[in-house]
Amino acid sequence: MYAIGETVLDLVSPDGVMFRAVPGGSMLNASVSLGRMGIDIEFISEFGADKVGEQVRDFLLKNSVKTTYSAIHLAHKTSLALAFLDKDKNASYSFYLDVPEEMKTTEIPEFQNDDIFLFGSFYAVKPNRREYLLKILKKAVEAKSTIYYDLNIRKAHSNEMDILMPSFLNNVAVSSIVKGSDEDFSHLFGLSDPKEIYEKVSPYCKTMIITCGAKPMHIFTPDFCKSYNIKTIEPISTIGAGDNFNAGFIYGLATMASTTKNNIDFSAVELDRIVGCALAFASETCLSPENYITGDFETDFWKKFI
Repeated sequence: MYAIGETVLDLVSPDGVMFRAVPGGSMLNASVSLGRMGIDIEFISEFGADKVGEQVRDFLLKNSVKTTYSAIHLAHKTSLALAFLDKDKNASYSFYLDVPEEMKTTEIPEFQNDDIFLFGSFYAVKPNRREYLLKILKKAVEAKSTIYYDLNIRKAHSNEMDILMPSFLNNVAVSSIVKGSDEDFSHLFGLSDPKEIYEKVSPYCKTMIITCGAKPMHIFTPDFCKSYNIKTIEPISTIGAGDNFNAGFIYGLATMASTTKNNIDFSAVELDRIVGCALAFASETCLSPENYITGDFETDFWKKFI
């Protein structure tokens, strides 16, 4: 499978004084968890030609994440993100970015029908990366790969919705599965009711996931809608929770016994296992100071969450 997104070094602080350094970025976090669970994963990203970039690339390789199609920017440094945790262990961010305006041309992978492609966050609509992303999306669509899109809209970009809306809708329209939080859909469409959101999204994509923090999450498919309760935990950090929900969902999808995953034609029973994997990945990440799972799951770990 493939994922594309930004790479940053997260400097995480629980008190505004002490910091711990963790490789981060939404799609990087998901890729590391999938690599730790034995999924063959290529992460397409950008690194600075500095010590941080070198260490992050080494970290990815040690966690079975390949970077064959990533770019190294010789005249730039790897980006930093300062993450300050509040009393509920949610993060607010300050970003320090050093990337070129134009994307260095890199080789684009040849997708296969049984591949899964994960993309999302601001990188998926970033104007100066849009042409590059569209080339990759085109390859995935032509191969009939499964495409999983996570909106992950930060509040800082909510005032740009009018400009970015065509890119958002294009991403939704080419995707097999669209996932967003209730806040994402509020920023995007000004809607909060899950059924109204699905009515808005379904002309573009028929399979949709809506997460609502600690409240029940919802999954809509052409055949049914299901809701799932969220297990209560005391988090160490919520950084990477949504990213690892994605990773768990994709892990469940990639390990289905059925051969129908590319048509997103799973049964309610299959969906329970996939969602159980997603909730387990997200929960374990919240109980860790890292942005990813440890990979030490017991057999049928997902059943504890359904």
